[in-house]
Amino acid sequence: MRYRLIALLADGSVQSGQSLGQRLGISRAAVWKHIQALQALGLDVHAVRGRGYRLADPFEPLQSSRVLAGLDASVRERLQALEILPQVDSTSDHLKRDSAPLPEGHLRVCLAEWQSAGRGRRGRRWVSPYGTNLYLSVATKINESGLAAGGLSLVSAIAVAQVLRARGLDGVGVKWPNDIYYQGRKLAGILLDLAGESGGPYRVVIGVGINLKVPDSAARAIDQPWADLSQAGLHLSRSQLAADVINSLAEALRRCDAHGLPDFINSWNELDLVTGRAVELHNEREPMITGIARGIDPRGGLLIEHQGKTRSYHAGEVSLRLS
Repeated sequence: MRYRLIALLADGSVQSGQSLGQRLGISRAAVWKHIQALQALGLDVHAVRGRGYRLADPFEPLQSSRVLAGLDASVRERLQALEILPQVDSTSDHLKRDSAPLPEGHLRVCLAEWQSAGRGRRGRRWVSPYGTNLYLSVATKINESGLAAGGLSLVSAIAVAQVLRARGLDGVGVKWPNDIYYQGRKLAGILLDLAGESGGPYRVVIGVGINLKVPDSAARAIDQPWADLSQAGLHLSRSQLAADVINSLAEALRRCDAHGLPDFINSWNELDLVTGRAVELHNEREPMITGIARGIDPRGGLLIEHQGKTRSYHAGEVSLRLS
């Protein structure tokens, strides 16, 4: 019922409680109770005295037809499934639970309007209010040579950042290994989940979260400096942006599987926000390390100069902060 109510309110127009009740087949009192429940999804619903209710920010519901129409023909041929869910714990966890066979080179994609347990790196929560941002995961298989070449995390970030650049976002960059920043604040995040036996192929799930317009109620729950596309004056179709990201990830994964990280070095250098800057490294095995970032190694590890020595660190081992 609440998702039918959201659909009626999506365009931002004022709807009376009586009209909503008639269309939903419930009482005005029941409408009011459902309106209160929407707050838990991160939706800002305003009560307009004497007139009814409206969303503070109208939104475009995700539409599978529009996503499919935006996919390249070669990607549609490889697409095994496209799911758009009103709610899920996590799009990545949903795909990880999917036991359907996934032929090598094919893709399964899940998008959601709302995540109740969106995940960020190192166990952090990804705040996922309803219908305002993009929550997307892609599952595929990658062979042993593609994985051994390293840099899959970096390659995924490059693919997403290039979409945002192409859509007109100047000043976007990547903080190693895969956090996407705009004007010093986190705009998008990527999380990789890998499964498989030694020798491959490996099943990888790439989760992507992009802030398009973060409501005030959701912003209060974010525990780090953040940015969204609306702050840059960009108001993009969510369905089209989803298609662009899927296209870009699919092509990047194909290239990574065939050629590895060396095929992306120039793109990484253009987007890298870290090299030459003072950084802090945190992991569980040794005290905090401070040093100067000196680029990446051939497998995507971050090179840190510390006390005259340069050492390589890999994603999953450390938490990186720019000083």
